[in-house]
Amino acid sequence: MSYEEELVFGLKRWINKIIIYLNERSAEEFFKDEKSFDATCYSILVVSEIANKIKDIESIKNKYSEINFDELSLIYDKSLKGDNINLSFIYDLISKALPYCLYLLNKEE
Repeated sequence: MSYEEELVFGLKRWINKIIIYLNERSAEEFFKDEKSFDATCYSILVVSEIANKIKDIESIKNKYSEINFDELSLIYDKSLKGDNINLSFIYDLISKALPYCLYLLNKEE
């Protein structure tokens, strides 16, 4: 597996973990489950780091042109960095944006 393939595989893997941790729960139910929330926070960090690596690789950006890797690389900063944890942003991210991103990643296979 090439470096580029490993990055895409890792991105899919960590996004899928987030979807599993959410488990189709409401925001209230999800945020009450500290273990799932903590695991999701870590997964968001990993997704952001992988996207940060991908945003400089033209071959991946061209193949997955519908995904804004620059924006994806900022999800940790926008949702969890510092003292300002944005719960509504996190829930929208994990319930809508990341599942759609996974769909786009799988669509190109």
